[in-house]
Amino acid sequence: MTLLIGLYYLYHKSPKQKKALQRAFVMMDFKASIMPTRIGWTRWLPHLDRSLSAFFKGYRVLVYQLQTSSHDNAKAEGFAKLATDGFLILYLLQLKVI
Repeated sequence: MTLLIGLYYLYHKSPKQKKALQRAFVMMDFKASIMPTRIGWTRWLPHLDRSLSAFFKGYRVLVYQLQTSSHDNAKAEGFAKLATDGFLILYLLQLKVI
Protein backbone atom coordinates (compact mmCIF):
# COMPACT_ATOMS: atom_id res chain seq x y z
CA MET A 1 0.00 0.00 0.00
CA THR A 2 2.82 2.39 0.85
CA LEU A 3 4.30 1.87 -2.60
CA LEU A 4 1.04 2.60 -4.42
CA ILE A 5 0.23 5.68 -2.33
CA GLY A 6 3.81 6.93 -2.59
CA LEU A 7 3.88 6.52 -6.37
CA TYR A 8 0.62 8.42 -6.69
CA TYR A 9 1.91 11.35 -4.66
CA LEU A 10 5.34 11.28 -6.32
CA TYR A 11 3.84 11.77 -9.77
CA HIS A 12 0.87 13.89 -8.67
CA LYS A 13 2.92 16.52 -6.84
CA SER A 14 5.97 16.67 -9.09
CA PRO A 15 5.45 17.87 -12.67
CA LYS A 16 9.08 16.99 -13.44
CA GLN A 17 8.59 13.34 -12.44
CA LYS A 18 5.23 13.17 -14.23
CA LYS A 19 6.77 14.49 -17.45
CA ALA A 20 9.68 12.05 -17.14
CA LEU A 21 7.22 9.15 -16.75
CA GLN A 22 5.26 10.27 -19.82
CA ARG A 23 8.50 10.46 -21.83
CA ALA A 24 9.42 6.96 -20.64
CA PHE A 25 6.06 5.64 -21.88
CA VAL A 26 6.69 7.22 -25.29
CA MET A 27 10.26 5.91 -25.41
CA MET A 28 9.16 2.34 -24.64
CA ASP A 29 6.41 2.49 -27.32
CA PHE A 30 3.38 2.32 -25.05
CA LYS A 31 0.23 3.64 -26.70
CA ALA A 32 -0.99 5.48 -23.59
CA SER A 33 0.55 6.81 -20.41
CA ILE A 34 -0.76 4.89 -17.42
CA MET A 35 -0.38 7.09 -14.38
CA PRO A 36 -0.54 5.71 -10.83
CA THR A 37 -3.94 6.29 -9.22
CA ARG A 38 -5.01 7.06 -5.68
CA ILE A 39 -6.33 4.25 -3.47
CA GLY A 40 -7.58 5.87 -0.27
CA TRP A 41 -11.14 6.95 -1.04
CA THR A 42 -14.54 5.96 0.32
CA ARG A 43 -14.99 2.96 -1.96
CA TRP A 44 -11.47 1.71 -1.49
CA LEU A 45 -11.74 -1.79 -2.98
CA PRO A 46 -12.53 -0.61 -6.54
CA HIS A 47 -9.86 2.07 -6.21
CA LEU A 48 -7.33 -0.49 -5.00
CA ASP A 49 -8.16 -2.72 -7.97
CA ARG A 50 -7.79 0.21 -10.39
CA SER A 51 -4.49 1.23 -8.81
CA LEU A 52 -3.11 -2.32 -8.98
CA SER A 53 -4.18 -2.62 -12.63
CA ALA A 54 -2.43 0.63 -13.51
CA PHE A 55 0.68 -0.45 -11.60
CA PHE A 56 0.97 -3.82 -13.36
CA LYS A 57 0.15 -2.43 -16.83
CA GLY A 58 2.92 0.14 -16.58
CA TYR A 59 5.30 -1.87 -14.39
CA ARG A 60 8.25 -1.98 -16.81
CA VAL A 61 8.08 1.75 -17.48
CA LEU A 62 7.56 2.68 -13.83
CA VAL A 63 10.57 0.66 -12.69
CA TYR A 64 12.72 2.03 -15.54
CA GLN A 65 11.77 5.62 -14.77
CA LEU A 66 12.23 5.19 -11.01
CA GLN A 67 15.67 3.65 -11.48
CA THR A 68 16.66 6.40 -13.91
CA SER A 69 15.53 9.22 -11.63
CA SER A 70 16.94 7.58 -8.49
CA HIS A 71 20.28 9.32 -9.11
CA ASP A 72 18.68 12.69 -8.34
CA ASN A 73 15.80 11.75 -6.05
CA ALA A 74 16.21 9.62 -2.92
CA LYS A 75 12.47 9.01 -2.70
CA ALA A 76 12.46 7.56 -6.23
CA GLU A 77 15.36 5.30 -5.25
CA GLY A 78 13.36 3.95 -2.31
CA PHE A 79 10.32 3.33 -4.49
CA ALA A 80 12.50 1.60 -7.09
CA LYS A 81 13.77 -0.80 -4.43
CA LEU A 82 10.22 -1.48 -3.26
CA ALA A 83 8.94 -1.97 -6.81
CA THR A 84 11.60 -4.57 -7.57
CA ASP A 85 11.13 -6.52 -4.32
CA GLY A 86 9.81 -9.95 -5.27
CA PHE A 87 7.86 -10.52 -2.06
CA LEU A 88 6.04 -7.21 -2.42
CA ILE A 89 5.12 -8.00 -6.03
CA LEU A 90 3.75 -11.39 -4.94
CA TYR A 91 1.68 -9.68 -2.24
CA LEU A 92 0.29 -7.16 -4.73
CA LEU A 93 -0.55 -9.97 -7.15
CA GLN A 94 -2.44 -11.76 -4.38
CA LEU A 95 -4.39 -8.57 -3.69
CA LYS A 96 -5.20 -8.32 -7.38
CA VAL A 97 -6.56 -11.89 -7.46
CA ILE A 98 -8.77 -11.32 -4.42
